[in-house]
Amino acid sequence: MLTEDLDDSLRDLASMARAVAVNKIGPLVAAVERSGTFSPEIREILASAGFFGMVVPEAYGGVDSDIRHHGIVLEELGRVYPSACTYLTAHWLATKLIALNATGPTAASWTDSVLTKAASGEWLGAIAATEPEAGSDLGSVTTTAVPDGDVWVINGTKRFITNGGFADFYTVLARTGGPGSRGLSLFLVEASTPGVVAARWEEKMGLHGSATAEMHFDDVRIPRDHIIGEVDRGFTYLMRGFDEGRLGVAAMSLGISQGALDAATRYAAERRQFGKEIASYQGVQFLIADMAIGVHASRSLLYDAMAALVAGRDDASRLAAIAKTYTTDVAMQVTSNAVQVLGGSGYVRDFPVEMLMRDAKIGQIYEGTNQILRMVIARSYFGELAR
Repeated sequence: MLTEDLDDSLRDLASMARAVAVNKIGPLVAAVERSGTFSPEIREILASAGFFGMVVPEAYGGVDSDIRHHGIVLEELGRVYPSACTYLTAHWLATKLIALNATGPTAASWTDSVLTKAASGEWLGAIAATEPEAGSDLGSVTTTAVPDGDVWVINGTKRFITNGGFADFYTVLARTGGPGSRGLSLFLVEASTPGVVAARWEEKMGLHGSATAEMHFDDVRIPRDHIIGEVDRGFTYLMRGFDEGRLGVAAMSLGISQGALDAATRYAAERRQFGKEIASYQGVQFLIADMAIGVHASRSLLYDAMAALVAGRDDASRLAAIAKTYTTDVAMQVTSNAVQVLGGSGYVRDFPVEMLMRDAKIGQIYEGTNQILRMVIARSYFGELAR
């Protein structure tokens, strides 16, 4: 499937997202990369475009959308500045967990306000799940939430929290029961609550425009109704969001690959060596051809996986894992080839391919490492035989 095969509304969204990425975010990239931190300007651009509300029900000021819409936006942003994608992916997951599990007839009094602010972009969200000793193994989370009268008291440390220190609210995974995944719950924690501290920000290989923090929750006291959904169901709620999260990473990685291919083909058509454009040399042509093969195959896999998830197909989880694994591996190959096409120019910051190569690497690591996902894919065929 190609972008041209999408329906009118998705093609229009792709054009709009592309314009936002190129015309509004593009001019900020160099300065944000030098600063190496979160950009309030990019946050405001994304909010003004209405992207923050894409996971919020219309009743709360959001828009009617699904993973295909989210993927299109992330693909277009990723072509220009992958860091901008992370503002949305972290916010979307934190917000959608609330929208799916804290609304309805038994909704708490805070639900309406939080979702309305999240939809407009007035509030930015973050998901606080990963810990220093609990990354791929979220069932080992040690952060605790203990009831004390009419409040919960949360204590623990979270690591690699995207939007950490800049978010207005956190969706926090904490232990309320026994060991393992069945004793975990999700909570809404407002950033202004005493005891919520961004202890430090990571200095990363890539995604320099994205804030990644270590968050401390020290005797954080929140109202009892700030639990999201039912007690001890948090891990289940979180896992339901992982398929969409993986497709989001795949979409960003596809955008990175496309951006690298765009830059390499432009450069090869203009750069002259030995009296002619380097695009005339077979060695360069083969690099470009391999990049194009990876980009087109990635797009087909991603779009098919998104359609399967929307349709509720039985193989949707498997396809999400396949798409995430393939597109992120391809993004590393494509960006490496792009640097090779540009030669010395590809290794300096005058051109975007060195940034895209650095930004591509994280795709193979988060939302399930590609080694973990290969196990997931195999087990979807063999079940217990693969364990």
